[in-house]
Amino acid sequence: MESSVFEAQSLFYQSAYSGCIEFAQTHAPNGITDNTSLILLVYAARAALAMGDIAGARQLLGDDSEQPVAMSVLLLADFMEMKRSGDDAGSEDVIQQLIMLLDVVEPGELAAEIVRYQVGLALHENGDTKNALETLGVIGAGGSTELECIALGVHILLEIQRVDLAEKEYLAARKQNDDSILVQYMEAWIGLVRGGRATQQAYYVYDEMSQNTMIAHTRNMVPSLVGKAVAQAAQNDVPGATNTLNEALALDPQHTLALANQGVVQSLASDVTVPEAESTTNMYAKTEPASALVSFWDTKRYELEQAVAAMQ
Repeated sequence: MESSVFEAQSLFYQSAYSGCIEFAQTHAPNGITDNTSLILLVYAARAALAMGDIAGARQLLGDDSEQPVAMSVLLLADFMEMKRSGDDAGSEDVIQQLIMLLDVVEPGELAAEIVRYQVGLALHENGDTKNALETLGVIGAGGSTELECIALGVHILLEIQRVDLAEKEYLAARKQNDDSILVQYMEAWIGLVRGGRATQQAYYVYDEMSQNTMIAHTRNMVPSLVGKAVAQAAQNDVPGATNTLNEALALDPQHTLALANQGVVQSLASDVTVPEAESTTNMYAKTEPASALVSFWDTKRYELEQAVAAMQ
């Protein structure tokens, strides 16, 4: 793998999306001219989509790209747009077009892995989790060798509360490449879901990631710091989580995920009232109204209110 591709890929994996885009634009200033620039801009476009910037993703790749890997990203952009507008029929049609791309990419290549990831992501976002996992090759048997697909599959398995299957996939992936950023993140995700002592290992993963020289002391470091703070909060180290989030917000004061987690951590601190914490979290809600994190916060708040009412 070209070193520039590795760096863009690493930034994308660490959720340093703005950094990934800037890096790709710097190293591929003339657009898609060869395979290296293609992959760089594919990662940049995927980063833009992760940030919800559909127009930005299309601009990075150009709407007329004929490369299957680029087409998969553009089709995912179409899918996201149709989901936003409530066009279910259009969403289904785009998914079928994505699936067809699987037949025209060469198995074993990075491009094929990215295409498969895009198909799995669209299927899952469309509510077809079973087919998403089958497409990704992640069914708890550890059969896939595509780390991006395994990572997405593990994330989905954790979301549907199949920690047992997620752990089997992680252990199989670790045998392939225990140094991979994605494998380390899988360990952290599973640790946070399992809780207890496993959260300590999650903390170590995020702490190590935050010290990566590629992102250290820049705003690209913020997502890793947020993960570190979540691990600290899971260990009931509220002061430590607060300090870590303050460090993150000093690097990027408007980072919505850091602000949201700051609200959660504030609610855990004994000297901060819930309304104050909610006001911080609402700052995130205003910028990311459809965020799963906001929905999760609202759901848990409602469940707590119902539980308290039932005890009275």
